[in-house]
Amino acid sequence: MIIFHNIGYNYVYINIERRVNLKRIFVVLGLFVVSIIFLLGFVDQNPSKQVKSEADIVYSINNIPSNLETVGSLSKREQDIICAVSKGLVELDTNGELVPALAESVDIRDNGIEYDFKIRDDVYWSDGNKITPSEIVEFFREVVTLEAEDDIEPLLNIFGVSEYRSGNKSFNNGVGITATDTNLIIRLNSQDSNFLNELTKPQYRLRKSVILWEELASNYTTIPYSGNYSIADINSLNEITLKRNSTADPSLAKTIHMIKDDGEDLALAAFEIGERDIVLNPPKSQLSRLSKEDKLVSIPSNKSTYLAFNKNNILSIDDRKEIYRLITKALEDYEANNQSLIKLADGSYFRDEEQDLSKLQDRKVMSSVGEESEIPEVVYLACEESLLNKEIVDYISNWFADNTDITLVGSLLREEITSDISYYDMAIINLDADYSDKAEFYEVISPYISEELINKVSISKTVEEQKEILTQIEDNLFENYSVLPLIFYNDNIAVNSSIENINLDGNGNLKFELTKK
Repeated sequence: MIIFHNIGYNYVYINIERRVNLKRIFVVLGLFVVSIIFLLGFVDQNPSKQVKSEADIVYSINNIPSNLETVGSLSKREQDIICAVSKGLVELDTNGELVPALAESVDIRDNGIEYDFKIRDDVYWSDGNKITPSEIVEFFREVVTLEAEDDIEPLLNIFGVSEYRSGNKSFNNGVGITATDTNLIIRLNSQDSNFLNELTKPQYRLRKSVILWEELASNYTTIPYSGNYSIADINSLNEITLKRNSTADPSLAKTIHMIKDDGEDLALAAFEIGERDIVLNPPKSQLSRLSKEDKLVSIPSNKSTYLAFNKNNILSIDDRKEIYRLITKALEDYEANNQSLIKLADGSYFRDEEQDLSKLQDRKVMSSVGEESEIPEVVYLACEESLLNKEIVDYISNWFADNTDITLVGSLLREEITSDISYYDMAIINLDADYSDKAEFYEVISPYISEELINKVSISKTVEEQKEILTQIEDNLFENYSVLPLIFYNDNIAVNSSIENINLDGNGNLKFELTKK
C-alpha cells in the first residue's frame, strides 16, 4: 500500500485676427468636448484595471478557452484553469513526487494489475455535497467517451475501455472502473509502472457533468467544482475570476483573476505597471533584468534538447565525438548568458539523473578520448523551425566560425525531423523528457536504438528489469554517439514580490496554493 504523507496640452498656434468670430470658436470647442465625452462611452473598461483587494492575485494567461469539455489537447496555461478548480485522485508536487489529493492511499494488487484507491472522507464539491467514489466512476466514463485516444492512452489499458469506445461493451458491466462506498477500483489489462503518474495529468482531475464544460460561459454558475477554487465570473472570455471555496485552506488567496493577454510582451508591460502579479515565461530578453530585480522564479522543467547524428552519413564515431565536444563547448558560453533559461545536460539524458556523478563522469571521459578526427570542412545541422531553435543554431554556427576551421550550416525545417534525413549530418531534437516515463521518451528516439534493446523493453516484466534495460539503452546511445543530451530548459515566472508559494507542479502546471503577503 502506498500512503501519501502547495492635449498635456498640445499647443495649437492659431494666428487669431481681431475679426475672428469668438462665438464660433466657442461653439466649435463645445462640440469637440461633447464628441470626446460621447466617444469615451465606447471605450472598453477592462476589468483588469479595476482596483483589486489585497487578497486578489492577477494571473496573465495567453488564452481562455470557451470549451473545456476535453482537456488533454489544451496548452499548459489553458489547463491551469482546470488545475485551479479540480483535484485528481493523486497529484505531483513541485519535485515530481506523488502526493495525495482525493485519494488518501492506493493499494496496488495482483502484480500491478489492480489499483484500489481509498477516497478521503473529507472531500467535497463546492456546493457542499460530499464527493463519492461512484461520481468518480461517472467522471472517468465521460473522459473515456469524450477525450481523443492520444490524450488518454493510459486509460486504454484499463480492462474493457477499448471495447467500450468501439461500442462492443457497456461501461457499467464491461469496464474495469468500479466503486464501493469508500473506494475506487481500477483494473488494467497489463502492468503499467507509470499509471499513477499518468493519473496526475489535468485531464484526469475530477469534474462533474463534463458535457456542461463545452459551453463554459453559459454553465459555470451551475457546475460544482472539486478543487480549491470555483469559477465566479467569466467576462467575455477575456477574464475568468476564481473564488476560493469554503472548504479550501483559508490562507490561500481569496480571489484569482486570470486575464487573457495577447503575447508575453503585452503581459509583461501590464506586469511592470502593477496590473499583473504573475506572468509565465516572460520574454527571454527580459529574464536577466527580472532576475536582478528579484522578480523572477526559475523552475526546472522536462523540456530538453538532444543532438542526433544521422546514421546514414559517413561521420565516424571520433568525428561525432569531436563535434559533440565542440557544440557542448559553444553551449557553455550560451548558458553563461542565459542562466535563467537553460542548463547544460552535462551527459545526463534526464534531469533527474544529474546526481548520478559516476555515470556522468564516465560519459565525460568517453567524450574526451579517441583518435584525432578529420571532420569535414562543412557540417550540416537540421532542426524543426522555432524561434528558440533558430537562436541556438545561429549561436552554435557563429561560435564555430569564430573558434574552429569548421563551417556549421544550420537549416530550419517545417517538417518533422526523422532519423533517415540523408542530407544532414545531425539534427536537434526537442523532447519532453520525463524521467518517470522513460519508455515514452525512448519510443520517440527508437529509430536510433538497436532492435535488440527495443525488444527487451517490450518484453520486460518488472519495473526493475525495465529500468536496467533503459540504462543499457542510454549507455548504448552514448557509446555509439547516436543521440546525445544537450540542454535542459527552465520555466520562468515573473512574479510580484508580494506573492508567496509560486510554483509549478510536476506536470508543468501552476500550483494554485498562492498566498499574498
